[in-house]
Amino acid sequence: MKQSPFSFGVLFSQSGTMAVTETAHLQGILLACEEINNAGGINNRLLDPIILDPKSDASTYARMTTELLLRHNVNVIFGCCLSSSRKRVLPIVERFNGVLFYPSVYEGFEYSPNVIYGGATPNQMIIPLLEYLFTKGQKKAVLIGTDTLFAREINRIVAEFLSESGGSFVTKNYVPLGTPKEAFRNIALRTIESQPDIILSTFVGGEIRKFYESFSELSESHKLPQIASLTTTESELALLPESARAGHLTVSSYFGSEDDQPNQKFVELYKSKFGNSRQPSVYTQTTYNQIHMLSEALKWSASDSTEDILSSLSSVSLEVPGGRISLDSNTNHTILKRLIGESNKNGEFKIVWSSPDFVNPDPYLMSYDRLIVANRMT
Repeated sequence: MKQSPFSFGVLFSQSGTMAVTETAHLQGILLACEEINNAGGINNRLLDPIILDPKSDASTYARMTTELLLRHNVNVIFGCCLSSSRKRVLPIVERFNGVLFYPSVYEGFEYSPNVIYGGATPNQMIIPLLEYLFTKGQKKAVLIGTDTLFAREINRIVAEFLSESGGSFVTKNYVPLGTPKEAFRNIALRTIESQPDIILSTFVGGEIRKFYESFSELSESHKLPQIASLTTTESELALLPESARAGHLTVSSYFGSEDDQPNQKFVELYKSKFGNSRQPSVYTQTTYNQIHMLSEALKWSASDSTEDILSSLSSVSLEVPGGRISLDSNTNHTILKRLIGESNKNGEFKIVWSSPDFVNPDPYLMSYDRLIVANRMT
């Protein structure tokens, strides 16, 4: 006999500045729920996502989190991309003892027993990217991105590592969210004229398109350095003209071009639902994986309580698109591999470097010996 469905909240923006990225998050939720429900659900229970649109506004995330926890009576929420929205949601989730599945790459330096962190931490992205750039002789960087907590914390870490390892940064430039497209030409021009070896980008959401397009438009009159990003994925590249897509780097825990069997199945599933011209990104893959992690935990959980779900999650290990993942029970962060990809005109990434093993999260950079890193990078 069918049981009552398991309802949970979904808070990803389908409008506003972050729509391109958070729509990709939402696609992963929809894919996984459809797949699980078509297979009969979890112990005869269907997944029932309650989807709200916070419209890229931090205060709306907070209001809708309260609405989901109290009015809809859920205790699990998948949501947020920017750290500003996560910071607004976190105390509400903790106050009412919910579980927030957070799927985005972020700046680290946070822990909550009520949050399952699915994205990469600084040691899982910044360090391998800098080491890779140094092997290519790209030691002089411009640090530029959207004016967010994420960008400022990431650049603090990057600047520290550069100064300790023989590198340097020309300037830091933070561009406010919502800056008009016309202003980005001058921003791109000043960036190029500072003559860096590499541009380290922390632009997010729709701001990525503005910068990459403006940057590409200067190609006829200027020699363009490469852009290396922590946040540009297949989702953002799909919105760019072909001329602006190719030749740039992204560090990530997943690319849609990976050729393992689970990923081939995942890509086929994605394209059958969202179109053959699209490629899944790490944003879609992470939420897809997190839904399957929740599904596995619910199979063995004694109840739907927050305590029982969190207890069951700690022992989940799954084969997913891109490899096997599990949680580090000490930090609630995900053990991930590290990849660097170079984009092509089709909006896909060729993997140019990968870590031999999956890497434990170190959100506070406590166990990372910076002197060893510095010696390795010089």
